Amino acid sequence: MYFDGAVNSTGSAKIDFPCTNNIAEYEACILGLQAAIDLKVKELKVFGDSMLTIFQTLKQWKMKDPKLVPCHEYLEELIENFEDISFTYTPRMKNQFADALATLASMVSITKENLIEPLEFEIAQGPAHCDVIDAVEGKPWYANIKHLPQTAHFFLSGETLYRRSFDATLLRCVDENEAQRLMEEVHEGNCGPHMNRLMLVKKLM
Repeated sequence: MYFDGAVNSTGSAKIDFPCTNNIAEYEACILGLQAAIDLKVKELKVFGDSMLTIFQTLKQWKMKDPKLVPCHEYLEELIENFEDISFTYTPRMKNQFADALATLASMVSITKENLIEPLEFEIAQGPAHCDVIDAVEGKPWYANIKHLPQTAHFFLSGETLYRRSFDATLLRCVDENEAQRLMEEVHEGNCGPHMNRLMLVKKLM
């Protein structure tokens, strides 16, 4: 498990009280351990670029900041759920993916109105299957779907839908708002000289 924490620019990410980067690092590690416990993981290797979190957990550094004591004590409680767990300090250059996710989180504007759902993991208990649609009368399953736009004289180019006219001209399909805008432009003379009503209708079409 790779972890990295960051303080949000408009408040603390995931928690609703002011905190330092060190507390955010502890919180990130705690969330990762909680997820591993939920998945019933018993053996875990933890990697992080926070020297403070790693070396305090390894009891190589002393706890000096009283604000970190509750985080450290809870982290030790979580550790007891694993049969084998190790903590390794890794430089930031080797922790780039977790660091990038933490940086993105620090830039997201989080308000009290925004409900942030926790990540959920699901383990498949059996093999995955897919539905196979057999060919009908020697034709592929999508033959009717492909035939429909061809007989209806419609043509899809990317996200734009066209209809072929009798002279093979492609007419772009527009929605109500765009049709209103086009009619206003033609009426105002933006698309050419003023003309009689019959010619104006033809130009609109």
